[in-house]
Amino acid sequence: MKEQFVAKRIVNIGLIFLVAIGFSVIAGRMSGMYLDQLLGIGALTVLFMVLFAFLLIYERNRKRISHNRETDYGKIFKGFLLTAILAVIFLFLPEFTSPVMILPILMSAVGTYELAVCSSFFFCTVLEMAKGCQSYEILCCTMLLLAGFMITHMLEDTRNKMWYLILIFAVAVLIPVLFSYFFYQEPHYDILGKAAIGAAVTDLVAAFVYPFLTKQKEAEIDNFLTDITEEDYGLLRELKKFSRQEYRHALRVSGIAEKCAYIVGADAAVCKAAGLYYRIGILDGDPMVENGVARAQDHCFPEKVTEILSEYYGIEKMPSTIESAIVQIVDGMIKKLEALEKTSKIAGGWNKEMVIYQTLNEFSAQGLYDQSGLSMNMFLKIREYLVKEEALLL
Repeated sequence: MKEQFVAKRIVNIGLIFLVAIGFSVIAGRMSGMYLDQLLGIGALTVLFMVLFAFLLIYERNRKRISHNRETDYGKIFKGFLLTAILAVIFLFLPEFTSPVMILPILMSAVGTYELAVCSSFFFCTVLEMAKGCQSYEILCCTMLLLAGFMITHMLEDTRNKMWYLILIFAVAVLIPVLFSYFFYQEPHYDILGKAAIGAAVTDLVAAFVYPFLTKQKEAEIDNFLTDITEEDYGLLRELKKFSRQEYRHALRVSGIAEKCAYIVGADAAVCKAAGLYYRIGILDGDPMVENGVARAQDHCFPEKVTEILSEYYGIEKMPSTIESAIVQIVDGMIKKLEALEKTSKIAGGWNKEMVIYQTLNEFSAQGLYDQSGLSMNMFLKIREYLVKEEALLL
């Protein structure tokens, strides 16, 4: 599938850009920067955003964001917005007391490690510029971020989570206390108390917010598959408005493909979604396959579903997964029975059984499933099920 510009991604990148600019302006105004200084920090923000946008695209193409190339960056934007809000709050905190370890923990939970590094250092750079760029506080912030990056990876090991939380608390207290001592050349117990509060907040984020956001990220594709199969989903409503006959066909393919997937142990959610939109290219006409894929990409469908649409009847490329083979089998079978009903009014009984056996054997003989991983045993199970499936009776 060729890459294309997708409106949802462009909008979310634009929103991230606005958040970054907004944070820079707020930080600059609060610190009393002059116009030329504001322009300078604005230029740094634009430079950061260009690099961040390229990194987003690179990470998506590597399937690092939810293991899916077709993500819309929605969760990345929400995580970026949340970290920006926290960074604004940090502007009001006394020196050496900002719990900046929270930033990489949050961004790692919604995105990737690389995105967390990039965004966290951006916020801390602007934060320290707004606070006057004291060298020891900059070093303190940098050390806290580095510790946050290292410990974030450890949080995935839930068996030793308590030890990691203790480590976070100790690091988040000791680093600010040590650097404040280097700066003032005497202990400041108020910084110790405030650092301890920040460390406790960081622990709460690591213990509860991080696993929650991580689960949301991991479930992104499953949740989206559920969303696009809901009756009120926009593209499905458009298909229904375009042709009720096509809409009914899509529902039948979706339901039967889902059942076939359960029978052979394939991904039922993917089959259900792909069955609904297998012929979505009909909305725009020929070339149907390209238009169907373009529609799916515009809506940021999960890559597995978009791939199935690109393999429609092997026109451009053969089915490459079991799910793709299942959807093609079911769609082809229902299409054949619908055509027969219009011409000869064939219903159930031996006629239906004969048509199913003949049609599926023809599909198999054409080599449509040779690259899909669909075994002969799976093929026979699906064929026997379709013979008995009452939903195929028209």
